[in-house]
Amino acid sequence: MTNSWSVTDSMGNVHQITFTKNAFGKAKCIVDGDTYKMKSKNWVIWMADHQISIPGAECNLVVIGNKVRLAVNGTYLEDGTPYEPIRNIPAWVNVLAAVDAFGGYFMCGIIGLAIGVVASLLAYKMVLDKKNTGAAAAILIVALVLEVVLMFVVGILLA
Repeated sequence: MTNSWSVTDSMGNVHQITFTKNAFGKAKCIVDGDTYKMKSKNWVIWMADHQISIPGAECNLVVIGNKVRLAVNGTYLEDGTPYEPIRNIPAWVNVLAAVDAFGGYFMCGIIGLAIGVVASLLAYKMVLDKKNTGAAAAILIVALVLEVVLMFVVGILLA
């Protein structure tokens, strides 16, 4: 995946900013030929907020999953919305998502894994969209309870 932007600073100089990410998750930002490695802030979903300083313009390259956006002087280029720093995903969301996915697989197999993954994706989306994190916790807990109930139902039917 490669994204590229041309940014004009306050002195009229044009700067080329390019973001590339390969299939293995390695990402880099190239500013006027200078390469900078980027790292994700989260081990589950690719998240980065890289500040780029060029004379006369403050740029922020924001990456969440496969969505890449560039903000120049506090405004995103593609839609003109104001720049907001990305927020970190709380550790408890990562732990509950892992328990849902792996616990679901070990309790119910593929069906439990699917329930856990879907619930985890919904919870991550709610947290990243700055919605109620309590609702995200509720989704993950309900999914875990559903997996446990499914495990007992399958166990009774197979016995």
